[in-house]
Amino acid sequence: MYPSHVPLLHYHPIRRSRRRPPTFDAVDAAPVLIRPADRSDARAIDRLAALDERDLPNGQRLVGELEGRIVAALEVRSGQAVADPFAPTSAIVELLGVRAAQVQR
Repeated sequence: MYPSHVPLLHYHPIRRSRRRPPTFDAVDAAPVLIRPADRSDARAIDRLAALDERDLPNGQRLVGELEGRIVAALEVRSGQAVADPFAPTSAIVELLGVRAAQVQR
């Protein structure tokens, strides 16, 4: 009915791919818009500050949009940022910092 022996399994080591793994996942590959904040963005920035449990100083601000939604904001002079903790925003905050350095020149 059932075989009385189990055939030996041949071990085949996994071959490593020579290709590098992608550095961005699908979310990171989405288009990001970095732009100066205006008065109409105040409500979205306040929402981010509440989610991130931090205050953002008043002054010139930059925002980062992901798929049309503001997910991060940075005050240019202080470099302080707030971001949506439920979205992958670390790369966007870095981009905001780079842009802030350019704006300050």
